[in-house]
Amino acid sequence: VQAHDCHFAGSREDRKMKTLLLTLVVVTIVCLDLGYTKTCYKYEKLFGKTTETCPDEQNLCYKRWHMLAPGRYDITRGCAATCPIAENHDSVECCAKENCNL
Repeated sequence: VQAHDCHFAGSREDRKMKTLLLTLVVVTIVCLDLGYTKTCYKYEKLFGKTTETCPDEQNLCYKRWHMLAPGRYDITRGCAATCPIAENHDSVECCAKENCNL
């Protein structure tokens, strides 16, 4: 009878271990940020303001104002690996949060 009890105890322990292992695998998959990508606003003249998924190496969002005339600006938005350099008549802001370049 003792061998019989040990067999069932072992099966119960095996089930507990398998359940624990499965739980750890699920938690690991959920907690790992596999495939996380940043999104930033972009502006397309045809579609207006939309969001884009940034390539892995681009972790910043930017917003650039290019002065066309006093009080008139062309604004572009998008993803960047480094903050773009402001050229003549330009202003540039960069940020690192999701869709922060509104």
